[in-house]
Amino acid sequence: MSSQNTNLANDSGSALSDVNSSALGAKFPEITLPDGSKVQTGTVGALLINIRTYNTAHAAGDTAKTQALEASFKAALPLLDKVGLFDLFTPEEWIQGNNEGRKAVGRLHQEFKASK
Repeated sequence: MSSQNTNLANDSGSALSDVNSSALGAKFPEITLPDGSKVQTGTVGALLINIRTYNTAHAAGDTAKTQALEASFKAALPLLDKVGLFDLFTPEEWIQGNNEGRKAVGRLHQEFKASK
């Protein structure tokens, strides 16, 4: 990983740490992957909680809350992509069904990949 990528990962890691801490109510450590890159732990757990919160906000018509949660989804996407979450469940699989939070994550991942 280049120093530029490491710096980008560290910058986004800080934001992701804040998102995860807020969703989970605790600060989680970073771990180092075999390729030397550092990743924030707790991201999948925070994502699941935030999807549930998104579904509640969507059902209540709270667009301010859903937009804020979409920002937290976006912060998590690079890490979730890196660790292979979207290899297990494709964005299309996330979008299927009636779970609005899952749909948002799948759609945002498609946008993330298209922008790369």
